[in-house]
Order: sequence, then C-alpha cells, then structure tokens
Amino acid sequence: MNSTELARLRAELRLARQHAHAADAERAETEARLLEARAQVLRAEARAARTHAETAGLRLAIDEARRLCEMTIDSSMRVDAVDQARDTLTVIDAAIAGDKPSPGDGAWHTVWLEGKWRWITSRMTTPEREHAADAVARHNAVLAAADNDPDRGEPEGLRWWRDAA
Repeated sequence: MNSTELARLRAELRLARQHAHAADAERAETEARLLEARAQVLRAEARAARTHAETAGLRLAIDEARRLCEMTIDSSMRVDAVDQARDTLTVIDAAIAGDKPSPGDGAWHTVWLEGKWRWITSRMTTPEREHAADAVARHNAVLAAADNDPDRGEPEGLRWWRDAA
C-alpha cells in the first residue's frame, strides 16, 4: 500500500467516524425529543388525574351540602332556615346545570331594559332568541337574589315568540 492509498483510507475513516458521530448525535436528539414527548403526556395525565380528584372532592362537598339542606328542609321548624336551605339547593342546581352568570348576561339584560327587545330579537333565529333570553333570565335571577326576591321569575314578555305561537 502506498502513501496515497493510505491517506485516502485515513480520510475515508475520518469521514466514516464523522458520519457515525453525527448519526449518534441525531439518535440522541431523537431519543431526547421522545422522552420530552413522554414527559408531556405524563404531565397531561397528571393534570387530568388532579382535575378528576378535585372534581370528585367537589362532588362530595356538594352532595354533603345537598344532604344537609334536605335534612334542614325535612326537619327544621324555622321558616327562615328552610327558605335558606331551599335557596341553597337552587344555587347548587343552577351551578351544576351550568346556569352560571357571565358578563354577557348583563349586556343582554341592558338590551332587554334599554333596547327595543321585540324588534331586536325578531331579527334573530329562535335558538339565538332563546340564548339571549336565557342570558337575561340568568342576570335577572342574580338581581333577584341580590334583592332577596327569589320568587321573582323571568321578566314578563321576555320570550314573546313563545306567547305569539
């Protein structure tokens, strides 16, 4: 073997080693990305488990509050206590049903009070009307609770399209 062939073989060996090192680096980076992805999945599973545990704990607390309210309603002689227990059950049921007030509810209530409700809602589809009316009713319920008037109910004429049918 002459010196030219030996130099060429050494160059090819260096090139092969560089290629092997580059392949090892790529493999290590791919494995690191895989481990990061697995860690993200495990973090997401942990968040879901924590949320489930919190939900279960809240459900137990709600069930206990409901049980105590029902016990008060069944056995208390104090009218105020019974009324308060019924109000508490109403709030619990509304929260579970998803009837929580939102900032948009106040806006729709203002439209109800200050706008031409019938004219505005006549330009909506029935589902849009129902959505707007539900928002007004939720906000009205919040105001009724603040006024200590839980029996107030929905404003008259709120769902005019039902009355017209």
